[in-house]
Amino acid sequence: MANHVIELDPLDPFSVMAAGVKYRRLMKEFDQKVDTFLERLAERGREVLDELGYTVDGGEITVTVEPIDNGYMINAAGKGVVFLEFGAGDTVNSGNMYVDEMPFDVASGSYSEANDGLYAITREVFGQGWWEFGGVKYTEIMPRNGMQTVYETLMQEWREIAREVFA
Repeated sequence: MANHVIELDPLDPFSVMAAGVKYRRLMKEFDQKVDTFLERLAERGREVLDELGYTVDGGEITVTVEPIDNGYMINAAGKGVVFLEFGAGDTVNSGNMYVDEMPFDVASGSYSEANDGLYAITREVFGQGWWEFGGVKYTEIMPRNGMQTVYETLMQEWREIAREVFA
């Protein structure tokens, strides 16, 4: 981080005005760097989701960085995002740090139970649940824990990103 000195002669009106101009310029530069820092954090988060396979070719799931008031948002949208995050069937990760923030139950078979799905029916009847998609029998979707991984990654990397932006 840089140190800035603004010199002024309190008895010279032009010196006071020049100090004010310099102060406003430095604050504008700082605000721009804060915006760049926040955008870089969000872009790094998007990269992490891409690395975890959240962006699916064909447009089923898209991951974007969008400006919002006072920052940026990483938006993963499309069919199946929740299944990528928490998993499904036998491998649901109910220990994910964001489970309690979901407006629905996140547990093994909870989606199927809420929607009268095949997994819940087969689990009740046969003791092990499964569902079919595209002629293939599934018992699980492995969780990718993208939001949690983004959080953990950014907590490790924010200082380095800050050093690069504010140097």
